[in-house]
Amino acid sequence: MLNTYPVVCGYYVKRPSTNSHANTTINDHESSAIHSRSPSCSETEILSRFTTLSRYSSSRGSNNNNSFLHDELPAGEAPQNRLIIVDRHDDDGDGWYYGSSHKCLLICFRIIWKLLLSLGIALLVYYMASKPPPPKISIKMAGVHQFGLGEGVDGTGVATKTLTCNCSIDLIIDNKSKLFGLHIHPPIIEMSFGRFPFASSHGRKLYAASHGSSLFQLSFGTRNRPMYGAGRNMQDLLASRKGLPLIIRMSFRSNYRVVGDLIKSNFLHRSECFLFLHRNYDKRHATQVYNSTCAVTS
Repeated sequence: MLNTYPVVCGYYVKRPSTNSHANTTINDHESSAIHSRSPSCSETEILSRFTTLSRYSSSRGSNNNNSFLHDELPAGEAPQNRLIIVDRHDDDGDGWYYGSSHKCLLICFRIIWKLLLSLGIALLVYYMASKPPPPKISIKMAGVHQFGLGEGVDGTGVATKTLTCNCSIDLIIDNKSKLFGLHIHPPIIEMSFGRFPFASSHGRKLYAASHGSSLFQLSFGTRNRPMYGAGRNMQDLLASRKGLPLIIRMSFRSNYRVVGDLIKSNFLHRSECFLFLHRNYDKRHATQVYNSTCAVTS
């Protein structure tokens, strides 16, 4: 904490030559008594000090013979000026420096607060005016390029059916926003037989440009995956006329970055494909024969 020093007011009082007029107030001698004073002391303050001094001397004039202001001069001695020092103490005790710095901090705080508030309101208005609509998502099967069940062993040496498959799916995104591109988090794809998931994929980040439609082909599959008891059932259904029923689920998140990472519009997308896979292979399209129905669930 910085130290503050009291402001000292100095002024001269002319020593009178007589002992008369002891109870005369300082206002009668103001023009002749005050010869010089400190520039930092105000007129009102000096008068206040003198008034207090006058009252003090008047109350004690009879007992002390007014020795403070009206000492009797010896014969032939010239009048003298006495320097009276009055200490000026601020009532608040903080001083001018602390008061000014406090006011400066308060003003800076108010300016910063108003700027932040104005910026927040401007960003909110901008977001409401340019709020992008939700994108339109659709998926469809692109092909089952490989799907084969064979004999093998698991990691412990137990004999079982193993599966190797390679599939692809098309993700179509219609971005209706004219200003913002759509940032797509890596899609998660899972393929299952009933409640038994056997193939999955964690894709890459994608980006759909503004005001247009984008097509992304995503691949997923597995290699020599032990199927245990489900392998036999899958092989029987694959050989039947009805086909092998499989479920493909995909989920991902996307967002519009309206103001960088500060303001974003986030979306969650989920979709499913019901696939009936047949034993025959279509060499022209390089895929296993299948029937599929896909829908976006959210």
